[in-house]
Amino acid sequence: MLQPGQLNIYSYRNPHARNVQLVRLFEGEELHAYLLVVPPGAEISRHTHENKHEIFDVLEGDGTLEVDGRRIDGTPGRCVFVPAGMAHSLQNMSDAPWTLRITCQERIYPRHIGKLVNRSLRKRLARIFG
Repeated sequence: MLQPGQLNIYSYRNPHARNVQLVRLFEGEELHAYLLVVPPGAEISRHTHENKHEIFDVLEGDGTLEVDGRRIDGTPGRCVFVPAGMAHSLQNMSDAPWTLRITCQERIYPRHIGKLVNRSLRKRLARIFG
């Protein structure tokens, strides 16, 4: 469950790791955030998320995002939106770790309305009846 408050995302990162790090920062019902650290020379191959919008905020380092065939320089301060269903990949060709924050929102389809209403009712009933 999403807890309000502050968090130091840099405390979750290991700058000496040789593998891609994906650290969950928080998870709500439809909203999630992760810290992604891509080591030098590493990449995340082209993929899609059919039901998830993603926002990539570059915190430090340099890399390249490819979104729907378009290459985007991933430099600090850059924010890249990837709509649900759009193919994308990431690559770090620099000599230093590339650190990004990913914020994801689940895309809501009409067929999901029943699930959302059911979940909402269960939560309210749990609050009322303990």
